[in-house]
Amino acid sequence: MPGSNELEKALNTVKPANLKERVQKTSATLEDAIVRFVNVQKTYDSERLVVRNLSLNIARGEFLTLLGPSGSGKTTTLMMLAGFEPATHGEILLNGKSINRVPPDKRGIGMVFQNYALFPHMTVAENLAFPLQVRSMSKVEIKKRVNAALEMVELETLGNRRPAQLSGGQQQRVAVARALIFEPELVLMDEPLGALDKRLREQMQYEIKSLHDRLGVTIVYVTHDQSEALTMSDRVAVFNDGEIQQLSRPADLYEKPATAFVADFIGENNCLTGLLEDRGRNGICAVRLPNGQVVKASQVGELGDGNEIVLSVRPERVVLNPSRTADMSTLEATVDKLIYHGDHVRIRLTVAGQKPIVVKVANDGQGGAVMKGDVKRVGWLARDCRAFKRGAGR
Repeated sequence: MPGSNELEKALNTVKPANLKERVQKTSATLEDAIVRFVNVQKTYDSERLVVRNLSLNIARGEFLTLLGPSGSGKTTTLMMLAGFEPATHGEILLNGKSINRVPPDKRGIGMVFQNYALFPHMTVAENLAFPLQVRSMSKVEIKKRVNAALEMVELETLGNRRPAQLSGGQQQRVAVARALIFEPELVLMDEPLGALDKRLREQMQYEIKSLHDRLGVTIVYVTHDQSEALTMSDRVAVFNDGEIQQLSRPADLYEKPATAFVADFIGENNCLTGLLEDRGRNGICAVRLPNGQVVKASQVGELGDGNEIVLSVRPERVVLNPSRTADMSTLEATVDKLIYHGDHVRIRLTVAGQKPIVVKVANDGQGGAVMKGDVKRVGWLARDCRAFKRGAGR
């Protein structure tokens, strides 16, 4: 799982000027949605549901990422939309028309795979021309589109090379260009950057996002990389056990997770457990930890007195040696380990007899301020800590 500094960088990525328009589109009416899943289910063995009662609207021009751990249902959802897997139940609509019985090659959807799926015996130009030839376009139109596609991905001089003569990043750009060359309204991408190294993966993230911004095509993107999802997406759908746990903009997903699973899956997260002491007011509740101390947190969902609670707080929101104020919960903690990360230090502490928590502290160059075995106070503001009912959601 990527560190919180990578996720913060992703959240602070400069967004294009038309982002506001696209975010508004995400709450479009049913008539404006390019794709609709209506009560879709999928099972392979008639016993276990891989996708459970999925209802989802995807806005035209949106970049939607399906994010989740292996086996969560995200790739199966993409394969059903592509037509490579049939839905067991429910309906999938494209531009308002059911495509449940439409074969993949008739859906007019572009597809980019993790392994690129380029034809090794063809040149780059021939790979790009292939989907146009299948659609019986004229040679003049094919040549025009191939040249434009090569220019779009900045490979104008490499049209005569074969895939084996290209780097991984160049092959990925060809795969993206081939998915876009016949001008589909919808492009599906299944972990397209998973085989690239970190530097090249980050470069391709920006290139794909730039193409999306310029062309306005709708993209549905599958990944298990949280920072990738936050960097690229207009919205992210977090899957677990065949269901969408949360569908939100990246910043809301990180700052306001709707379930304990989302809070733990997205970025770094500290968890404490306790019992609900008081539901309080204005969404702020009080939770009694097993050692008897009471802390405050923002209530998520319906909570009842005595409910078992999971508390979630990000490492960068935990304060070392905080001021004692009315809205600051403070606890005594013992330093267990210091982990050096260059620009910051992660301090692991045992607190309230529970599993260790992590505090992220900027590296001020002084050093020696905190030592293993030190007893310190840690704290957080109630608005920075979220309280979930244990077991709520899947």
